[in-house]
Amino acid sequence: MRKRFKLAAMLAASIGWGTASAQKHHKAHQPDTVQVNSVQELFTKGTVHGHVRNYFMATLNHKELSDNYTNAIGAEIAYKTAPFHRFTVGFAGLFTYNLFSSGMAHQDPVTGKLPKLELELFDVEDPENKADLDRLDELYLEYKADWLHAKAGRFSFTSPLMNPQDTRMKPYSFQGICLQFPVQEKALLTLAWFDHFSPRSTVKWFKAGESIGTFPAGVDAQGNRSGYAHHTETKGVSVTGLQVNTGAVKHSITAEVWNYWIENVSNTSYGRTTIEIVPQVKAGIEGLYQVQAGNGGNSEETLTYFPDQQQWLVSGQIAYEPNNWNMSLNYLHIDGNGRFLFPREWGREQFFATLSRGRMEGTGKSDLFVAKVKRQWSDRLSIEAAASKTWMPAPENYTHNKYGAVPYIGWLADINYSPAKPVLRGLSFRLLYVGRTSPGTDLPLEAMYYTTNFHNVNFVTQLNF
Repeated sequence: MRKRFKLAAMLAASIGWGTASAQKHHKAHQPDTVQVNSVQELFTKGTVHGHVRNYFMATLNHKELSDNYTNAIGAEIAYKTAPFHRFTVGFAGLFTYNLFSSGMAHQDPVTGKLPKLELELFDVEDPENKADLDRLDELYLEYKADWLHAKAGRFSFTSPLMNPQDTRMKPYSFQGICLQFPVQEKALLTLAWFDHFSPRSTVKWFKAGESIGTFPAGVDAQGNRSGYAHHTETKGVSVTGLQVNTGAVKHSITAEVWNYWIENVSNTSYGRTTIEIVPQVKAGIEGLYQVQAGNGGNSEETLTYFPDQQQWLVSGQIAYEPNNWNMSLNYLHIDGNGRFLFPREWGREQFFATLSRGRMEGTGKSDLFVAKVKRQWSDRLSIEAAASKTWMPAPENYTHNKYGAVPYIGWLADINYSPAKPVLRGLSFRLLYVGRTSPGTDLPLEAMYYTTNFHNVNFVTQLNF
């Protein structure tokens, strides 16, 4: 009990810092045409933007399992030159500091594991690193015209499986080239190639193959510890996407298709369509199919990331969206002869049924049902609640369960608020609470650590500028 009172006190101290998180990078608006008469004016007429973020997190685990807490504070500063013949140069750097915390290098006495969620605010490769947490996040050359938007270098990229997911202290970042072509004002074609990555919760940049396995690798189909970490052989990933929006017409349709070809590893195809059935009522369907490419990352079976399998999933959504409300029922089914696999180091899947702190990557023969309700009270306040239920293969079913996932009932509350007073412009707060339980499931205590029967609280303050 004393430990839990201490966690409550730390949360109260964090509120004093003012805490909650903006979901995406803050983007400054910059005119497409700026008169530049010298090299000096390329920089003097450029723009600066960024954010300062304070993040408090605490997790209450089951019974004798360790409870943990931490408070991270940091900032990102980004600069973009004025455009010159439609070209601009941009860069961004960020840093994080561990203001206070329970021991990030402390192993839970029951499981021998580190505090998973709290450690992800810092450096998963070095749990004792509290201050040397800076990273060059972006450095790119950009070209913008009516027919083309191109970027080359290090930058942020968003798609259903590869995305920045900037809800912690560091986002996922990518190095490569991305070309986007508007098609008749209602569609966007994306072509990209990435060969280096800096995963969220790390401070380094890795080659594509080296990055796979930076996060925990789970077990192989025989139940042995996966050996692919830093042994995956690939030159990078090719991404192709087409997004279509028919606009504000009767029975409007939005659709997107994506293909991710990881050289020598796998090929994953994904598609989603949402249609307005009647005013304020929408229905959606999405699907994914993946197969092995080359030798799955390594010719030695014990070092292979993606085995010889055919994997698929299908998901549906029905949503009711009256004024300022969004209510939906979402169902996801994963099937095939293996597991849905995609590098966790490159982003997080964004399906209809996706919720914070809940991944389905690494599972097969599994199902997820989610009910969501969101109310946009004003431009400054939104509140979301959700409940979920999963059906998972047994943890010892290694063929379909890579990380020892267990079935659970989950719930979530997410509050985002921005003050109205002009003097507080740019400030935003987020309170996120996630809970999970597995009633009637015969699980050993060590299988519950950060998996089920826990309460996770996040309180984040962000100042955008």
